This record gives sequence, structure tokens and C-alpha cells, in this order.
Amino acid sequence: MIELLVKVGFHDVTEASNFEEAVQVFRQERPQFTFVDMILPGKSGVELTKELLAIDPETTVIAMSSIINKTMVRQSLDAGAKDFLLKPTNAIALSSVLTMWSD
Repeated sequence: MIELLVKVGFHDVTEASNFEEAVQVFRQERPQFTFVDMILPGKSGVELTKELLAIDPETTVIAMSSIINKTMVRQSLDAGAKDFLLKPTNAIALSSVLTMWSD
């Protein structure tokens, strides 16, 4: 995902491997866009989405997963994610989502 973000024009990309690390990095970096995998060790991506939006309601969360079902998509959107991408994604889909939710 990092390589793809760089390919579409992002140069300051940070990655986290779990819920706690993601919250810590988010508090420090305050990114405009946050891509959240819905399948995380420990707490879920839905819980992470809620936590990040509680910290900064202005951030744009894009949910992602390699496993897709209607329930997961609905839960992520209900938690506040703006969109949902199926992994692996491609530059066209990523660019489309970024363009849609850019200010």
C-alpha cells in the first residue's frame, strides 16, 4: 500500500501494525487521510475508525480489507469511514477515492 500511495503522489506515508501503534502515530501525525485495515490483531478496524474520528473528526478514514462482505462494509461506514477499498487495490481505484474525498 505504501508503494501505491507514493505512486499516486503521497510522499509522507506512515504505517502502523496494530491498534495501539495506529492511535499513537495518528496523534503525532494527524494525517488528512487514514487507511484502516478492518482486520487487525486485537481490536478491530471498526474500533480503530471510531477512535481516530473521536480524536480528529475532520480526518478522512478509508476502510480496507482483503475480505469483503456487506456486514463489514456497513460496519466500517457506520463507524465513520468515508469509503471502502478491497485489497489489493490499484492506482485507479485509489486515485478515485482520494479525489472524491479531497478538499
